[in-house]
Amino acid sequence: MIRDVLGKAPAPSAEAMARARAALLVQARAESAAIRTGAVASPWRRRGAAARTRPAGRRHRRGARWWRWSLAGLGVSAAVATALIVPAILTPATVPGGPDRGGVDSIPATVPIGDGDDAGTVLRLVAANARLDPAVEIRPGQFIYRVVAEGSLSVIGDVEGPGPVARVWVVRRHEMWYTVEGLRSARLRITEGVSRTPLTPADSEVARELGYDLTAPPKVEEYGPAPDYQPPADCASCPAVRDPGEVYRPTPAYLASLPTDPARLLDTLREAVGSQNKHSADQQVFTTVLDLLREAVPIMSPEVRAALYRAVALIPGVERVDGPVDLAGRQGVAIGRDGESTEDETRREELVFDTAGRELLGFRTVQIRKARGVPAGTVTADAMPTYAIVDRVGEVR
Repeated sequence: MIRDVLGKAPAPSAEAMARARAALLVQARAESAAIRTGAVASPWRRRGAAARTRPAGRRHRRGARWWRWSLAGLGVSAAVATALIVPAILTPATVPGGPDRGGVDSIPATVPIGDGDDAGTVLRLVAANARLDPAVEIRPGQFIYRVVAEGSLSVIGDVEGPGPVARVWVVRRHEMWYTVEGLRSARLRITEGVSRTPLTPADSEVARELGYDLTAPPKVEEYGPAPDYQPPADCASCPAVRDPGEVYRPTPAYLASLPTDPARLLDTLREAVGSQNKHSADQQVFTTVLDLLREAVPIMSPEVRAALYRAVALIPGVERVDGPVDLAGRQGVAIGRDGESTEDETRREELVFDTAGRELLGFRTVQIRKARGVPAGTVTADAMPTYAIVDRVGEVR
C-alpha cells in the first residue's frame, strides 16, 4: 500500500522530509504532555474504549483511523504526509542484505529525540515510523537467517571474596537459520571469542596473572536442529510442549491474529505469558516483548511491531534511561525496565533506538546494583541482530 502511494506521489524534497520528521516528533511530544497532565486519555485507551462499545458487525478500519489521528490531527498537508512516508521507506530494511545505500545515505539529517522526551514520546515516535515500514515478503519453504553480534562481560577470579578480579568484554557471533513457521531452529553456528577486551589496563594485568588468554583464536561450533521447546522446570502448570501458534513459538498466522490496539495487545500477551516463574507479570511480559522483537521481526507486520512498541509504554516501570547510550559505536536512546532486585536478578533489560527514532539498534543488559564484582551501571551484555530471508539452511547473506 505504501509503495502504491509513493508511486502516485512526487518525491518530496529533503527540506520537506525534515519538516515532516519534525512535525511527527512535535506530535509525539504534545501527546505525551497531554497524557502526563491528564488533559486527555491516552490514545490507545481511547481506541480500546471505542472498540469495546462498537456495535457488533461493524468493521473497524484501523489503518484509516490511525492515519487521521497521526496526520490530519496535526493539520499536516498532503506534501508533508508524503514526506513522512519516504524516510521510513528509505531506512535500512527490517531484513537487510545490507542497507539500501542508494537511499539511506542520501537521507538528510533528521530531528533528534530530545533529552527531555520520556519513554512514551520515544516509543510513540518509533511506533509511527515502524508502522510505515513495508512488510517483508517470505515465500513458503524459505528460512530466516539471523546474525547476532553479542557481547557479554566475563568476570574472572575471586568474585565472591577479596581476591583479584578481571573484567573482560567478550564478543561472540551467532548465526541461526530457523523456520518461518514456529521459528524452529534448523542450524546454529556460534563463533566464540571473536574478540576479548579487558575493560581497563588493570583488568588486562589481572587477566594475565590469572592465566586468561586474551589472544586465544575464535572457536567455531555448529549445532543441528534444536529439540522442541520445554517449559521452565519450576512451572507445574505449563504444557510439556507449547503449541507452535503461541507466543513462545509464533507463526505468521499467530502474529497476524494479535490485536494492534496497544492496550488490548498487552492484555493478550499477559494472558499468553501467564505466571511461569518468580518474576512479576510485568517483567515477564516485558521480556516476552523483547524476545518477539529479537526473534520474530521478519514474520511480523509493521502494524503489530508498532503496537508492540506502544504496548511497552503501558508496562509499569518502563522508563527512558538518562543520557545517550553507545551500542557498538552507534549513538542511541535506551528504554528499559529494572528486573526485580533479588539475589540473582540485578539487571535492567533495555531496547536501544537510534537518536531519530527510526531504527531499533539492538538490546542491552545493565547491572542495576553491585554484584559479583560488577559495579552498578555496568553494561553486562548487548546484542545487535540483523536478518535476511534465504532459500536453504546454510545460505549466508
